[in-house]
Amino acid sequence: MEQNDYFQNLLKRLCKANNISPRKPRIESIDGFVIIHVKNHLKEGVDLESFKILNLIYQTVVPLGIKFNQQLFLYPNGDRLDRVTISFSRNDYMVLNKKLETGDINNE
Repeated sequence: MEQNDYFQNLLKRLCKANNISPRKPRIESIDGFVIIHVKNHLKEGVDLESFKILNLIYQTVVPLGIKFNQQLFLYPNGDRLDRVTISFSRNDYMVLNKKLETGDINNE
């Protein structure tokens, strides 16, 4: 990831502003992708903080026209949600960071 990860800093600050632990969304870079993991801590249902984090991500990324994928991970042999991941190609993530750095909000 870039030395100045503007999106990660923004997400952590948005979490703090919404009384969510900034450590809850975990960001890592693997094989040309940047992946954000949001762990569900409830045994039944989905904790509200997970939805709030996903909403913060969507509110930031979608208006900027950045492509991403979302995937749900369930526990084996059940309908219980383990985590949600949001993944970006490294190039799309770099574009996202550049737009946040420069303030370029054009959807191109």
